[in-house]
Amino acid sequence: MKKLLIAALVISSALVFTACGKPSGQKAANDTSKESQSTESSETKAEVSTEAPGNAGEFKILAGKVVEVSDDMQEITVSKGDQKISLDLGDAVVETSYELDKDVEVSIIYKGEISGNDAKNAKVQLVLDGQDNMKVEEASGTVTDQAMSTFTIKTESGTEMNFVKDNAEGLDSDVLGKAADDSNGSGARIKITYVTVNYDAGSSSNFPLKVEAEK
Repeated sequence: MKKLLIAALVISSALVFTACGKPSGQKAANDTSKESQSTESSETKAEVSTEAPGNAGEFKILAGKVVEVSDDMQEITVSKGDQKISLDLGDAVVETSYELDKDVEVSIIYKGEISGNDAKNAKVQLVLDGQDNMKVEEASGTVTDQAMSTFTIKTESGTEMNFVKDNAEGLDSDVLGKAADDSNGSGARIKITYVTVNYDAGSSSNFPLKVEAEK
């Protein structure tokens, strides 16, 4: 009788421990699953890139739609996919064909970094008409003409390229040289980092981002 009683107690104890241990195992599995999901979500968020191809990481392009612009034109918020990104326009120039109303597509040229929707380390240089395939390019040539708002170079291949003088680095120096004849050409050799905007009417404009003497 005692042996039967002892055997019954052992079996009962085993069942109690089994019942108590099971929820703990499920909780651990759930916690592990939640932690894994959280990690995956965090990693996915960190990998989201809002940057288009730029020039050696110096100038970058953010293409998006206007959400809102502050009344004093000091800040713009654009949407890129599911993200909303606010940027400081304090030192930027806006050269768009349309007013910056809601849902207008823009291409924002900036230096620095945008991480997710955090743009505090991005410095905006230009806000231009939205372009699907805008990219940062380079050209070298000789200055053949200068005006108040534009200048022209001739490349080694003989192609003439016109550029808009608008907030480009280096233009506040004498990099374009002094006019040597009636054509306002200086003959200065320069290298230009620029982007091109193609308009609905079929015309286009080249916007220099940086102008420097060719070494």
